[in-house]
Amino acid sequence: MDEIRASLERGLPETVRMLVDGDAPESRATTEMEEIRRFVRRSENLDAVRGWWLRRMVRTARPLQARMAVFWHGHFATSNEKVRSAPMMLGQVEAIESLAMGPFEDLVLAMSRDPAMIVWLDGDSNIKGRPNENFARELFELFTLGVGQYTENDVKEAARAFTGWHQRQGRFRFFSREHDSSAKTVLGSTGNLGGEDVVRLAVEHPACARFLSSKLLAEFVGPDPGVELVDAFAACLRSNGMHVGRSLSTLLSSRAMFDSGHRRRRIKSPVEFVIGICRSLETRAPVRVLIDSVNQMGQRLMEPPSVKGWPGHRAWINSSAALLRLNAALRLTDPDGHGMLSAGELRARHDLKTADRVIEFCETVTLDGAAPPETAAWIEATAGRRGGDLDSLLRGALRVLMSTPEYQCA
Repeated sequence: MDEIRASLERGLPETVRMLVDGDAPESRATTEMEEIRRFVRRSENLDAVRGWWLRRMVRTARPLQARMAVFWHGHFATSNEKVRSAPMMLGQVEAIESLAMGPFEDLVLAMSRDPAMIVWLDGDSNIKGRPNENFARELFELFTLGVGQYTENDVKEAARAFTGWHQRQGRFRFFSREHDSSAKTVLGSTGNLGGEDVVRLAVEHPACARFLSSKLLAEFVGPDPGVELVDAFAACLRSNGMHVGRSLSTLLSSRAMFDSGHRRRRIKSPVEFVIGICRSLETRAPVRVLIDSVNQMGQRLMEPPSVKGWPGHRAWINSSAALLRLNAALRLTDPDGHGMLSAGELRARHDLKTADRVIEFCETVTLDGAAPPETAAWIEATAGRRGGDLDSLLRGALRVLMSTPEYQCA
């Protein structure tokens, strides 16, 4: 609520600028998380990395950067099931975070050199005379161009360009003796091409802007955004030199973001669902609850189901997933004694002294306004509106609202 009020006072242009630039001062709690990172980096416990990342998402004053890091994590989907190194997975997250809002080419190049990615897509076996095509294929199909925008020969030639791009002990190493330095033809260009050249050619290819436009629009506007909108945002990306942050500034200020037809068209991911609850209600959810809630709903960070990442949208919802979401909402709104939602503190902070104010607050933080009549009647019947206990009313109303179809969508 405090973030919402501050944004309304600043106005749209300044709010968008702060979100994109990420220059909001971090809290002391977030600074402490950076100190914890040093210990996590030395751990082989993947849950320690997951827990640190989720906790920092809850606490950060730079939510767009945090969201984009998760988005790119799914885009460049890499799993510890094969990497088997929590420090390398953390290193990939750190690389993504540092480049998430900058030029797309820089991010793709960093992922091409990322040790976890090299292990994940068999870069260490990509050597002169015996090229391994796994990374080159995914670079084109999943990271930059999409299906149908390249040929099998492009894949073979690009794989040769990446020969010798290896990792040793979690660090990128280029071995010139393993690199094929002969001429190659990739995406219509011929020469002694290296991996950097292939990345540049892929990002400059006309299909890349449309491919990235579709994915970013699906994340921020909704699935199947339509050809006209995809083309318009692709043009925006190209005019900004494929700079992600500058392009997002335009998108977040556009009519598409405020079009009622685009509201609640996209189903929240488990991370978005859980972190959204924690941030809007200022809970003190234990790290174990954060990890278990997200894992049980099917989004095990750093262990995506395939190289394609998580399918997303409708794949997040089925009968069992709906129950898991309800259970997560129940855990995250547990009474004060469980160290999570402090209803009394929340009411005091937001001056919620009457039943009507409590209901208004709950509707605002969950549905951005008044609940539909049938949901309001459900709250009346199930949340104990007339019971006199405002703390119980607050928890009950939140649980009802968080179980509604509307709350599952963004």
